[in-house]
Amino acid sequence: MKKKIVWTLVLALLMTAYCAVSLAAIKEPKEKTLEASNTYEYETLKIQIDQWCYTFNAKESLRFYVANVYTHRPDQLKTAFAGDQYSRNAVEATSAIATRNGAVLAVNGDYYNYKEDVGVVLRNGELYRDKKAARDILVIDKDGNFDIVLRSEYQVGMGQQWADEGAQQVLTFGPALIDGGEILTLPEKYAPSTRDTQREPRTAIGQVSENHYVFVVADGRRSEWSEKGMTLQELQLVMQEAGCQTAYNLDGGGSTTMTLDGERVNKGSTARERDVSDIVYFSK
Repeated sequence: MKKKIVWTLVLALLMTAYCAVSLAAIKEPKEKTLEASNTYEYETLKIQIDQWCYTFNAKESLRFYVANVYTHRPDQLKTAFAGDQYSRNAVEATSAIATRNGAVLAVNGDYYNYKEDVGVVLRNGELYRDKKAARDILVIDKDGNFDIVLRSEYQVGMGQQWADEGAQQVLTFGPALIDGGEILTLPEKYAPSTRDTQREPRTAIGQVSENHYVFVVADGRRSEWSEKGMTLQELQLVMQEAGCQTAYNLDGGGSTTMTLDGERVNKGSTARERDVSDIVYFSK
């Protein structure tokens, strides 16, 4: 009985410590403003993009975009490579890849060929790579449903298994943000950093329900627009508030880009789009 009491107290203390860290990672803005909300209707898609501004003080603000996407078919959620091929070197601007593939709404992907030749690359049903990974993984099955596989759960060979089961997309970046509607505890050591003071431009994708998805991009590193960016913990809250049952962090920083009909929606950290290796998008 005494051991049980001790372990209960230990767990309570650990949870208290985690909550304190989480709260420290979330900076409450003085004002939250919905600056714009636009709905776009296509034959098989409905997209609503909300532009938010969080004001913290006279010198610091955060702007981010939440795109709710309602599809008719799960196969409208696709991915595309720079240069239309799996390559260690090919890169292009998100808007260029999106335009060539007829994407309606697109965001940058997981930058599979940047520095690391690791993890799973499965795109539009075809397996290109299945190697050791130290990152969380997002699997999108043939019905368009999202499944989180934590890095501790992944084993080499799972990529082939997912391909055999008909998975359409597997992304390797992370960390995973939400699973089963619940905010996940972020690992202390991860690349990108999960430190609660790390404010960066962010890109994330999530699923609310069948054929209802959410893209979020947060600008940063841009003076007088969105100075720093968003912590991963704040991103978790945004995705949860959007109703996501599953949410996953993609490549961010200078890569963070959202396009609609080939035109950039967010401003990004620089005037010119960064070239990336891949995108995630919705087709008509």
